[in-house]
Amino acid sequence: MPGGPPPSSRLIPADGGAPPAAGTIVPVSTPASLSIIPVTTPRLRAEGSGQLDPAAPPADAQVVTAERITPPYLISPSLGGGMPSGYAGGWGDYYIAGSAGTPGKTRDGSPDAALNLGFSLGDPVRSLGLDVNWGIGSIKDFNANGSVGVSVGRILVNRPDLQVAVAGGLLDAFAYGNEPGKPPVSGYGAITVALPLRPGDRRFPQRLQLSAGGGGGSSFGAIDANFQTTEAGFFVAAGVDVLPNLGLSVGQSSRSTNVNVSWIPLRGLPIFVNVVVADVFDATPFGTVGVLSVGWGDSLQRGYFSN
Repeated sequence: MPGGPPPSSRLIPADGGAPPAAGTIVPVSTPASLSIIPVTTPRLRAEGSGQLDPAAPPADAQVVTAERITPPYLISPSLGGGMPSGYAGGWGDYYIAGSAGTPGKTRDGSPDAALNLGFSLGDPVRSLGLDVNWGIGSIKDFNANGSVGVSVGRILVNRPDLQVAVAGGLLDAFAYGNEPGKPPVSGYGAITVALPLRPGDRRFPQRLQLSAGGGGGSSFGAIDANFQTTEAGFFVAAGVDVLPNLGLSVGQSSRSTNVNVSWIPLRGLPIFVNVVVADVFDATPFGTVGVLSVGWGDSLQRGYFSN
């Protein structure tokens, strides 16, 4: 098949977006990638490729949740491996993240940065949570290109020893900009299972998180040297808390392999730092890319500013 121009580069939220392909700026912390922590008043996250939320559970009713904060704001890192997860946020959750990436093979050696914003509506525990993400794809040529994505999700099992969540969404539901080859809309579905490796430790339950799913080819399918993609593809991810404020995860898709390190510098503040190496084995025409993301994710209902 004749080759075409490389797809336009764009920002993809780490927890509700496509696998980070090289040439793409991927903020690794969207309000749904932060944590699983016991809480007392479940309120829903706010991390942004990580999300944070709730508070610590009564002794007789621990709740292990992803993306939450516990009373004195104990935040946990993202374990998504740079892949979509089954989590969605709830009323009042929001985040803002800035990302800077190395150029890979498609930017003529010129690095760039991106900005990602998002907010959530609904209740994923009792009904459905809705996430809306806006990615500004370039800082150098500010907002010359970007996209809006949406996803919905629900937590199916929410026990102290197990959490199961499902979500689906549209990447690039609306795309704009001056780059050629604007990405078509890509749908995806994901399921995430999380469980504490130290269930008796309320301050450091040490989560193990596993995700799997699939979606449209423009974001998830295998890609060849001519930038031709298959119609659909799969993704899986696994992550674990190494320390209370440090998480390590790996993601594999039909396209490439990613490694993500997520760090919470101050557990009393909803600030997250993520470093992703996308396409570790240089399997795509985009080449290996490194992305550093720094952001703030909180909840207007019960977040940092309201407590």
